[in-house]
Amino acid sequence: MQFASLIAPEVSLFQKHVVAIIGGGGKSTLMHRLAKELKLRNFQVAITSTTKFQVASGVEVILQADCSDYLAEAEGMLQKNGVVAVARDSYSEKNRLLGVTRQAIVELRRVADVVLIEADGSRQRPLKTHKEYEPVVPPETTSAIIICGAEAVGRPLDDRNVHRAELFATKWDIALGTQVTPAIAARELLSPYSYLKNIPIHAHIAYYINKADRNPIGARLLAENLKKRCNHPVFYGSLKKNQLQRTMLNSTRS
Repeated sequence: MQFASLIAPEVSLFQKHVVAIIGGGGKSTLMHRLAKELKLRNFQVAITSTTKFQVASGVEVILQADCSDYLAEAEGMLQKNGVVAVARDSYSEKNRLLGVTRQAIVELRRVADVVLIEADGSRQRPLKTHKEYEPVVPPETTSAIIICGAEAVGRPLDDRNVHRAELFATKWDIALGTQVTPAIAARELLSPYSYLKNIPIHAHIAYYINKADRNPIGARLLAENLKKRCNHPVFYGSLKKNQLQRTMLNSTRS
C-alpha cells in the first residue's frame, strides 16, 4: 500500500486536493514521499507550508519575494518537473523557508493537481499539543493527515518527547514525567481543541503513526486505541522502512 492512500481511498479522488499535514514525527518526510508518489502517477504537485518548512534536495524552490509572477513560474516548473516548492521567502535558519498565505494556496490549487501543505510545527518532537492559533490549516483543505511518532509512546511526558509538555500536562491534568500511554496520546490526537482543530468539516482525515521500526508495540497499540475511538482511517508503519499498514476493527488488518 502506498502512502498516497492517506490522501483519499481512490486515486481518482486526488485531483485538486489540498492536503494539510499536521503533527510531529515525520511531516516533511511524508510530504516529500507523497510528492514523489503522486509525480509517478502523473500528478503535478506543489509543496508549501503555512508555517515554516524545509525542502529536500533536488526539489526546485520558488520564492515569492524574488518573483514578479511566481504563479506563472510555478506553472512552468510543474509542467517541466512535476513537483515544485513555493515559499514566501527564505528564513534565517539554515535551509528554512517561510510559508505562504491562504491566497497563495488558492492560487496554487489552480495550477497544480495536488497541493501539499506542512501545516504545523513540532520542534522535531513526535507528539505535541497546540496553542490557540494552531494548527494553521487553510479552509481550502480537502484532506488532513495527522502524523505522530511512535517513539512518544511509553516515554515520559517531558520536553524531550512532547512539544509543550507543560501545557500538555496542564490540559489533561496529569503530572510531568507521567508515562505517555497509548490512551493519553490518543486523547490528544483526537482532541477537537488540538489536532482536529481548524480542519474543515468536509475534509477527509487519516491518521498515520510513524516510526514503528523504533517502537513496534507502541505504534500498534496507539493505532488500535485511535481506531477504537474514531471512524477515520488509521495507519501505522515506518517512512524509513517504507511500511504502511492499516488498522482495522476486530484486529484484522490489510
